[in-house]
Amino acid sequence: MTSRQLPGPGETFLDHLGHFVPDMEAAHRALTRLGFVQTPYTVHQTTPGPGQPPVPGGTANRCVMLREGYIEVLCVVDPQHPTGARTQRQLDRYTGVHIVAMTDADALSRRDRLDAAGFETQDPVNLRRAVPLEGGGEGMAAFTVCRTPADSMAEGRVQILTHLTEDLVWQPRWMTHENGITALRDVVILPEDLAEATDRYARFTEAAPKRIDEDMVRLELARGGVVLTTPAGAERLFPGATVPPVPGVMGYGLLSDGLAATRAFLEGRGFPVVDTGPGLVGLGLPASLGGAWLIAEDERAFPWSLRAAG
Repeated sequence: MTSRQLPGPGETFLDHLGHFVPDMEAAHRALTRLGFVQTPYTVHQTTPGPGQPPVPGGTANRCVMLREGYIEVLCVVDPQHPTGARTQRQLDRYTGVHIVAMTDADALSRRDRLDAAGFETQDPVNLRRAVPLEGGGEGMAAFTVCRTPADSMAEGRVQILTHLTEDLVWQPRWMTHENGITALRDVVILPEDLAEATDRYARFTEAAPKRIDEDMVRLELARGGVVLTTPAGAERLFPGATVPPVPGVMGYGLLSDGLAATRAFLEGRGFPVVDTGPGLVGLGLPASLGGAWLIAEDERAFPWSLRAAG
């Protein structure tokens, strides 16, 4: 594992996934029980323009920082704010994963390419959030985010961003977890029309689609990937987990530094871990978080990797 957070020129990483939750405290308790250290509760801010002070952005979050990527949990704090209102509309459909964020070394240039590929991206957002420093005081984490309109990526808030403050975001004190989970891998998305979505995500990710199964396609990124499938495909990947409404996001893959220890930890906390294949386990997440996981020690154990290799 390279533990390199930021992509180089020409690379796209799956950066983070965001759960939308109605009750941040309940989600915080669930993540703690799952064995995760979390960043402090923080209200998002945006900078309207150069030289202007940050203003509240309508939502707040906690994050689980991993050696590669991270998991965000997000709630609405101002439903009147445009971002808060959009978040609430998505949350009203289901509790679970709604943000699929990929990172590019130059989000603004990527935005130009997305527009040329047929995506009418929104104006870039200069997102800010206060981050406490280990030695005291706080810094301001900064991101440039390019979002797509809701009608062009109906499965979720699919976006491209550039990190401007890597060291503030990935602080070592937040990156070691009792459950042994270390890295984010593929996200599993449920579109209404698999063929149409395959073309659309190929244009968005700039990756070539690979057929994994009759009802499953993967777009491999420089780190992680996007898996497109049907509700039936999602049920095969995540047996026993709740499938969200279509279009939506089902769940994602995670890497552990020791699968047996991770499984023992989760089962010791009362979570119903299931075997889903050699070197692979699955877990439907608590209702306060929504979504589902596949966990492996070796990423070649993920079913999309096995079938692609075969």
